[in-house]
Amino acid sequence: MTSTDTFSRVQALLESYRLAFERFDAAAIAEHFAYPGHIASDGAEVTLISIANQQDCIEAVDKVIAMHRQLGTPSGTIHDLSVIELSPRLALASLRMEVRGLAAMWLYDFNATYTVAKINGSWLIVAISHNQLPRLRACLAQH
Repeated sequence: MTSTDTFSRVQALLESYRLAFERFDAAAIAEHFAYPGHIASDGAEVTLISIANQQDCIEAVDKVIAMHRQLGTPSGTIHDLSVIELSPRLALASLRMEVRGLAAMWLYDFNATYTVAKINGSWLIVAISHNQLPRLRACLAQH
């Protein structure tokens, strides 16, 4: 069972992370991670990325931001957020993100699971598994 406090703090972390993406702010996005971090991304094959430090994160995130810029100024909405508290300092958060463009036009959605940890008093992302990139690329191909 997840405490209300853990749920609200993880939700706030993910909302802040989402807003940093909407601002195309790679440095702010990178501040949401603990290092080293890990990303598993679906595509033609599963891609595993190890992020050693904040600069590595910025470089990885810049690629996703560049694709989003091609779509204009998309915004995301978190749906179906589920948080499982593994301990008072460790949780899993699963969600579906819906991405919309100008005039709230639906662009694509994706699923993601975040492993988050409370480190030095702050909740941070330590790992992500997602299927965003194939869906983002398909969206770009249609535009």
